[in-house]
Amino acid sequence: MKCNEIIMNKKIFLPFMLMFCICLESIGQSFYHFQFVLPDQKHISFVKALMVQYDDNDGIVRFGYYDSIQHKNIITECQIQNVAPQNKLDSNSTLIKLLRQRSIQGDASIQFEEYAFIALSSQDGAGNRPVSFASISSDVAIIKPINFLNQTLLPESDLNEISLDGLYLKEEPFYKNYTKSKSRGGFNWGREIPTLHVIILADLYDAHIGVGCNEDRRKLIQFYTSVASKLKIRLDTVTIANERYNRSGVQSALDSLKPGSNDIVVFHYTGHGFNREDPTDPYPNLFLVPYSERTAFDSLKSKEQEEALSNATMSIQEIYKIIISKGARLNCVFSDCCNTEYKLKNVPMIDDGKTKRGFLTLYPDYCKKLFIDERASFLATAVKKGEQAASNARIGSLYTDNYLQIMGKYLTPAYNGSADDVNWNSILANADEITRVKAPTIYNRLTKAPFNMSPFHNLQKN
Repeated sequence: MKCNEIIMNKKIFLPFMLMFCICLESIGQSFYHFQFVLPDQKHISFVKALMVQYDDNDGIVRFGYYDSIQHKNIITECQIQNVAPQNKLDSNSTLIKLLRQRSIQGDASIQFEEYAFIALSSQDGAGNRPVSFASISSDVAIIKPINFLNQTLLPESDLNEISLDGLYLKEEPFYKNYTKSKSRGGFNWGREIPTLHVIILADLYDAHIGVGCNEDRRKLIQFYTSVASKLKIRLDTVTIANERYNRSGVQSALDSLKPGSNDIVVFHYTGHGFNREDPTDPYPNLFLVPYSERTAFDSLKSKEQEEALSNATMSIQEIYKIIISKGARLNCVFSDCCNTEYKLKNVPMIDDGKTKRGFLTLYPDYCKKLFIDERASFLATAVKKGEQAASNARIGSLYTDNYLQIMGKYLTPAYNGSADDVNWNSILANADEITRVKAPTIYNRLTKAPFNMSPFHNLQKN
């Protein structure tokens, strides 16, 4: 693995505060195993459950029980959503509501949407920790708490035939991923091993967004290092930073990029961005004014700034065209920056102070589908013209964080969907959608309105 630090970048840091209780965290997950008795369900001796809770506190719960009337083992699943109860038992409590119940095996006699988990906010990075079960009313008031017979926060290594029995079918991907012999990775025997080239252009020292950009850089390097390790492929990382943060520095990095025909190239920009009102280019330009010149740049008149920018910017679309011309098998280009006028000012941010969980385990087979099997090129950006991108010192940029959240859900052994859906179209579409949904829950104090973020991407097969 090579690690080179060469340069740096600019995004309008539009820090944000949460309007609703949404936790934006680094990618990770927790597994809770429960057993409990439902007093009003006399034909069922006990229920066991497994909750898979992601860092944004969504997830799923599997319930399993034996129905003595049907003489069948029942498995059913619900999605989870954190909501505030009408009658809190504790100032630190919340409800994990059960939604969209669906049967996996047999006909469920229990309507779990009439129940919820009572949870306490955790300070140890484990998300909202379930402490009991409860029946709830239609207006989300707690009717009757139900204590667990037992509750365990399982390490991922304890997901096995015993802990999953009666909760997952043996033919489901989740069960297979945790119970079959683990893949050793290394899917390239007998042919040349590809290299994963990762170029991160991040504005690490900007007074407003530098800390958030550095968090993006840290998480991206951690993620791609893990991917390369799982696949046993070469990794070449370049962070563009320090005194070489300028247009010529970026051009030099692109000139030095010489991928093989079976290689993977990732270029990820996190910084300030702007748009020149070019009707033919919906993508942003990157703000590449060197740090040594920024004070002088800010004091220039508008016309002089326009002239100065002519030598201190590149369009992300221009960078994309250069990269795909290199002929790699897979080209992934991201811009996480504003796509509006560069004169907008920054505002201080408010952090929710939540603790982050650790990095999750990646599954080699799913990494292979995405990074080895696909031949594609795409350009993805965080916002459309006229929109501002949100950034936060703790989680980094909202779009980048959501992209990594989605990666974490598709590439973990806990992914229980179709392997056919592990593809770049699904990853990018879901990252776009979750960003569109979360952005309006974040207050932009510059515009005095919620954020509007409309990510979009263009993918073509190679």
